[in-house]
Amino acid sequence: MNRRRVVIAMVGGALVHPSIASAQPRTGKTYRIGSAYLARETTTRTYEAAFLAGLRERGFEGGRNLIYDVRHCDNDPACLPAAVDELIALKPDLLAGIEQVARVMRSKTALIPIVLTASSDPVAAGLVKTLSRPGGNVTGMAALTEMMAAKQVEMLGELLPRLSYVALVLDPEVSTMAVIEQHVRAAAQARRARVVTYLAKDRAGLERAFAQMERDRPDAVLSSAGSGMFFGQRHFIAESALRLRLPCSGGAAALSEAGYLFSYGADLHELFRRAASHAARILQGAKPADLPIEQPTKFELVINLKTAKALGLTIPQSVLLRADEVIE
Repeated sequence: MNRRRVVIAMVGGALVHPSIASAQPRTGKTYRIGSAYLARETTTRTYEAAFLAGLRERGFEGGRNLIYDVRHCDNDPACLPAAVDELIALKPDLLAGIEQVARVMRSKTALIPIVLTASSDPVAAGLVKTLSRPGGNVTGMAALTEMMAAKQVEMLGELLPRLSYVALVLDPEVSTMAVIEQHVRAAAQARRARVVTYLAKDRAGLERAFAQMERDRPDAVLSSAGSGMFFGQRHFIAESALRLRLPCSGGAAALSEAGYLFSYGADLHELFRRAASHAARILQGAKPADLPIEQPTKFELVINLKTAKALGLTIPQSVLLRADEVIE
């Protein structure tokens, strides 16, 4: 587990918008935020930067009035409880993390406010009562992961007209696994395709899943969003799918950058930046129970033409024109 205490020194300035002027910190007070990540530091760096930039816009800045403590579990979910214990021992004003991390945080404390930087479905995860009135010590951002997974099936159908068998890789540690599977199956059924689910909660599980796929020969792989472990193992997933000549899709732009054929989902950097608004308001005295969960407004379609070429696929021009980014 990697330990860092960061005094943030972000490059460049940030304007304080009128809409967030009320979230300015009290003069003379230093605030402390603790975050934990399942993935390695190199993987999460840009998301941390987005969160911290959002805080800086609201007047919370390292070296002046903010201490940011972070732990990275290097793709080992078993280290999360100890990492969260370490953060709580530092007596933070606030904790932050994605859904899987927040679930561990919530199991450890009902008193320290927790901000979700991204969550598949915080209600289904048992973290909040409702999106509009969370009712506890957790609030933040939802990512609509299950609906995005269904959209990915639809796009696989566009790219593979003969799509008949989708391999859905799910992390059983993701509380919304059953909901994601339900949406994927419904979308596949509309295209007369079947779905076979492969479960993996670690790298060894992913290796077993792809070994089984080599025998089963699906037409495509959908790696569900919401799993920090999957995100950390995205290069391995992309390489394994390409080795089997299977188009692979997921929900975050970084997955396409790692070699997935395409990704479609919420802009994660935007989610992390917007989560900072919740954090700022809580540090200024707002209660998480009263701050509604917010949903994404910006979605990204990223297509990797290098992967398409390696798979021998031609991406229709109509799809390319809809893409937010094309990797060539």
